[in-house]
Amino acid sequence: MKIAVLLTCFNRKEKTLNCIKKLLPQLEKIEHDFKLYICDDNSTDGTYESLRELLSAHVVIQSTGNYYWSKGMNAVMQMALRESYDYYLMVNDDVDFFPDALETMLFAYKKAGVSCGIVGSTVSKKDGQVTYGGRINQNDSTPIPPAKDLQRCKYANWNCFLADKNVTDKVGCIDGKYRHGFGDYDYSQRMGREDIPIFVAGKEVGYCEKNTKTGTFHDVSLTRKRRFKALFDPKGMPVNSFFRYHIKSEGIKKIPACIYGYGSYIMAILLEREI
Repeated sequence: MKIAVLLTCFNRKEKTLNCIKKLLPQLEKIEHDFKLYICDDNSTDGTYESLRELLSAHVVIQSTGNYYWSKGMNAVMQMALRESYDYYLMVNDDVDFFPDALETMLFAYKKAGVSCGIVGSTVSKKDGQVTYGGRINQNDSTPIPPAKDLQRCKYANWNCFLADKNVTDKVGCIDGKYRHGFGDYDYSQRMGREDIPIFVAGKEVGYCEKNTKTGTFHDVSLTRKRRFKALFDPKGMPVNSFFRYHIKSEGIKKIPACIYGYGSYIMAILLEREI
């Protein structure tokens, strides 16, 4: 059994190293034939140098600083797919993994008994609420809580996501043309079109806090200028990614709805309202 672990990182060395150090013992315990593929997006805090020192036998690349998440994941996923692994584990480096996280993911996969994707749920250390995981609707504010029986979902966050070789053979690589977000939901939809199920693992896999709205285009305390800047930022809701995702999802017939939807963001900012 060969496992590839894929992640991106940028300027949060402590979290990145913590994530990897939590995963390495689990990988070594379950399967010695594994490799990490990491894209550092030109960090300035020593992340890249620390990773190269810690993971000399693994693949650590440094990009230009303009890759962000989706393009960075695309870069390492392309490299891993060329080596043909049995499983591909996609993670976010801000997850503080539990000691049995990998066991939880593989157990869920075996329990499913079919080629599929498994999404691991994360919870807040503050209140224990589920923060990331699987959703039925892409607009659901709260992911599906883990349960004893496996539950189907339609959309999966890639904070912790496991796919087998059959999935990647059919669906391919994550779309690297998105600026930052959308890539994981896009992949979920592509899996759906191939009739490949996604299941929520039966237990939480780690701690991960929700991204704050402070400083984003949702933050009504910001000036209009700063909100617009945040809206168009790669980590906000850049126009090209927004339209690409919705048109890929529903075709060119979605263009009028896209214009209306994006226009509503602009109008809310102009009127200094919440989005």
